[in-house]
Amino acid sequence: MKKNLNSGFTLIELVIIMVILGVLAAVAVPRLGNTIDSSEESAEEAVIGNLRSALEVYAMDQVVNNSNKSYPPNPFDALDNKSRNDLFNTNWHWGYNGNNGINHIRNDGVRVFWYYYESSGEIQYGYTDD
Repeated sequence: MKKNLNSGFTLIELVIIMVILGVLAAVAVPRLGNTIDSSEESAEEAVIGNLRSALEVYAMDQVVNNSNKSYPPNPFDALDNKSRNDLFNTNWHWGYNGNNGINHIRNDGVRVFWYYYESSGEIQYGYTDD
């Protein structure tokens, strides 16, 4: 009995596999980009939500201490030291411009702005500069 030692894939079969892999990659790459963008937006929403909560805790502490509800001039001052250090000592690119503007620079370079109103402690979405 003689064995066939020339078994394997032909050039046509390999080209067809490469074309199929190329089509799958062309479909997957844009979806991956959208996933990264949406995850970055979700992370921003989480940070802003935590900042809103910290502002309310700060205001309630002011009521207890001074019988007057007030908010800090810089919204990031309402965060505890650990949260503030975690936010600013990483590459998260968050900042406050001192003129009612909270900003975040995303990984793709787009800057996103929110408005902070010290009188009410309210944070509203502003705009992006893309």
